[in-house]
Amino acid sequence: MSKTKSICPECQKKIDAKLSERKGQINITKQCPEHGKFKATHWQSKPIFEHMTKYDSFQYLGDRDAPKDPEGCPYVCETCKNHASGTVIGVIDVTKRCNFRCAVCFSTFPNQDHDYEPTKEALIGMLEFAAKANPKPPAILFSGGEPLEREDMPEIIAAAHKLKFMTILATNGTHLVSTPGLAKLLKEKGLNIVYLSFDSFNEDFNKKIRGLPLVNIKLKAIDICRKYDMEVILVNTLMKSLNDNEVGDMIRFAAKNTDIIRGLIFQPIAFTGRATANPFRENFREWSFAEDVEKQTHGEIKATDLFPLSVMTSPIKIMRKFMQKPWPLFSCSPQCGIVNWVYVSKDGKMFPINQFVNFDKFFNYIRKTAENAESKGKLSLLSSLFMGAMLSMRMFAVTKEVGIFTLIRSILRMHISPSYASLGKIRRQIFLLGCMAFMDSYNFDVNRVRRCVVHYITPDKKIIPFCAYNNVHRVQIENEYIERQQKNKQKNAIA
Repeated sequence: MSKTKSICPECQKKIDAKLSERKGQINITKQCPEHGKFKATHWQSKPIFEHMTKYDSFQYLGDRDAPKDPEGCPYVCETCKNHASGTVIGVIDVTKRCNFRCAVCFSTFPNQDHDYEPTKEALIGMLEFAAKANPKPPAILFSGGEPLEREDMPEIIAAAHKLKFMTILATNGTHLVSTPGLAKLLKEKGLNIVYLSFDSFNEDFNKKIRGLPLVNIKLKAIDICRKYDMEVILVNTLMKSLNDNEVGDMIRFAAKNTDIIRGLIFQPIAFTGRATANPFRENFREWSFAEDVEKQTHGEIKATDLFPLSVMTSPIKIMRKFMQKPWPLFSCSPQCGIVNWVYVSKDGKMFPINQFVNFDKFFNYIRKTAENAESKGKLSLLSSLFMGAMLSMRMFAVTKEVGIFTLIRSILRMHISPSYASLGKIRRQIFLLGCMAFMDSYNFDVNRVRRCVVHYITPDKKIIPFCAYNNVHRVQIENEYIERQQKNKQKNAIA
């Protein structure tokens, strides 16, 4: 189907790779001269693969001339001038400490259980570095380990809030439940979103993968967030044959709790960290997510109701005309992230928002508007948006479920001043449904890495794509930081 570059899982050298179809499944295959042939699942359905590629608006608006195999990729991220995307979410690991020891932890490798933990001063320096980027990342995700193992996490959140980042905290939720007043303090310091791991309602799964029963803890954490109106995004590590049969249950749970749950993101397992050497990895790869959604919601949400994250490239090109500090384009590969907003009616029925319009017509209209957005005035763009919405809208569905003026007002507000608040009343009736498919060294694709929009920010002021960091750079960067800290301590002791 196509050629690309990958890395050898054994020696990490860059090697040729290709995508090929076999019995409807798309595989990535590659051969290392020293370590032999490797094959991994890239996608489990050619029709959905092609659907996602069709709606990749970045290919029309920003990816025509970019080199498909930048020299040095994925080893020279700090000096690369050929990366195709800016940082949408900056990830900062604040600690390796954790009160869990999960079998699927992607950030802790065997024999690398060390004490990597940047100082508060180092973290503030990383935030200030990220704030100077052009365009500036809209959001910072604090990760680990378990970030709330740090007692100074509220102060770090406050520093990010002061720099006007949307703040997101990845957590297992246990500290929110066990530490009275912590959630309230985090909210006061500027925490916007709790990125709460929630894999299963089945306690056998939780005990096997996370080490203990967790359902009650997760439900209590959500209730605590509700108490302080701190929005929640649930993140689910998806594993074929273990919890992929719960996709529909998770979606329905999110739909019942849209007052506080703003999103549900599934992450098919990537074999980095502790899971790296799993010999049965192909048995657990989950690449039929879109089809599982349709089957397990009984068609309320169809596979083709999901779109690549890069479908947002066109709307953001238009939004930039109204923003003082423009966002980066959401321009990752269509094989990286698939999403949609789901509207939940008062009787609990789910409507992906594309069902309220003739989406092909609306998509093409917005894309053409975006092509000339830089040369158009604000009034002209608003007129085009209004006209596109009116020409594409399915009036009966909109009138019955949302209201024409409510929907149009929300569309215009989101383009002029994009935020959850600009959604108005709809905000409490929608949630983001998505799947972010991170890579490991077996299915690594350089063409996806160069379009990554989720980047790690490191203590030595580097910006590194998520999958490149976890597969190539992490161990070295953490070790180098620890060595520097140890040398500094020795110098201070001598002084």
